[in-house]
Amino acid sequence: MRTQTIMSIIAAAALALTSMTAVAQGHQGQGGARAQDRAKIERGQKDFDRDRLRDRDRITNPSRDRDRTQDRIHAPDNAGLGGNGIYGGELMSEQERNQYREQLRLTESDPKAREKFMAQHQEKMQKRAKAKGVDVKDPPATDESG
Repeated sequence: MRTQTIMSIIAAAALALTSMTAVAQGHQGQGGARAQDRAKIERGQKDFDRDRLRDRDRITNPSRDRDRTQDRIHAPDNAGLGGNGIYGGELMSEQERNQYREQLRLTESDPKAREKFMAQHQEKMQKRAKAKGVDVKDPPATDESG
């Protein structure tokens, strides 16, 4: 009987130690998982904050993004600022220069139409220069893209 009691106590102690070890490992594993979860949440929050700030900037100043995109996509390489790069640009109003640029953009895919438009424009500017008594500089050298 005494042997049986000692064996029961040893078995109970072994079970208790095993369960305590399992519980301790579970807490360590959960602590690591919690830290990883927290890191993911913090990264997500930073991304959210960054996106929110970008959206706010786009809402408060939408023209800045739109203007930058339009300039990069639509303005021809030789359009430049003001009249630079446009034959007779110094004789044109800002509105006329904008119309010229828009017409160039519309004729990008049709080289013949583009060439015809540019020849008409050059003739128009020569007439305007003659009427004003000024000389028009030679048209700027253009590459294949116009």
